[in-house]
Amino acid sequence: MNHLFEQIDLKPFTWIYRRVSEKNFQGFYHWHQGCELLFVYRGQGRVIVNQQTYEIKKGMLFFFQPFQLHKVYVEVSPHTPYERSIMHFDPLTYGKNNLYLFPGLSALLKQLQNGVNEPQAFDLENDYHYIYEVCEIFNKSLQTSNWEEDSQLFLMQLLSCIRSNIHDVQLDSSSKKKFRSPYYSERIMHWIEEQYMEPFDLGLLSDELHLSKSYVSRIFKRETGSSLTEYLTVRRIKQACQLLQMTHKPIELISESVGFGSVSYFIQLFKKMVGTTPHQYRLSHQTIHK
Repeated sequence: MNHLFEQIDLKPFTWIYRRVSEKNFQGFYHWHQGCELLFVYRGQGRVIVNQQTYEIKKGMLFFFQPFQLHKVYVEVSPHTPYERSIMHFDPLTYGKNNLYLFPGLSALLKQLQNGVNEPQAFDLENDYHYIYEVCEIFNKSLQTSNWEEDSQLFLMQLLSCIRSNIHDVQLDSSSKKKFRSPYYSERIMHWIEEQYMEPFDLGLLSDELHLSKSYVSRIFKRETGSSLTEYLTVRRIKQACQLLQMTHKPIELISESVGFGSVSYFIQLFKKMVGTTPHQYRLSHQTIHK
């Protein structure tokens, strides 16, 4: 399993332009230190974030908050490639300091970055050609001495597209809407969110959903591309990372509080998934924030 904590070198941003995957796309649950904007040119699959599932298709723009657990699950082939551009940026040193002249966009960025239950997937297919050109122009600008100003302009342009989309949604808020039924995987993730601190009981979960144990496992795998065990483990490790950063609780107590019965197993698994021991992770975090 890949490491689930991506230490991105923010300078104050990183940019990946039109990366194409045609085979062996290994999506996995992970999170970043900074914000992420993901724009899709083409592809088929799902994005799983905040216990919700969104469709991947042409013109989708996704916003991931710092340290927010998410996964991109894509079905790729030479006939159905996955093409995207990605921007990671540090909101503390990038957006916050440079958007003060644009209070509306600054407020939107703060809302997207810190809000609870905010929209995180935006269908911008109507703006596809505009965003396509904006991405291409920005990519060319990275070869010039004006890349810092251009990167700020680029972020504002994407935020402006998101703001227009949110505005359109709010205009329709008074009308009666039909909402889709949640995927089984979403219901499972919400259940895990309430229960991950306790020993996992597939029987209780299957009873909650009125499904057989085998079907619960199969449907989660089919809808997310990963097993129940993988998702549960990642969720526990993520909570452990937060506790290691934000508290002085002993590692043994953290292990128990996130659902691991054996502290030695927790340490072994943490090192495998994060790339360092819990103790080293805590020391590293404390060093960074001194």
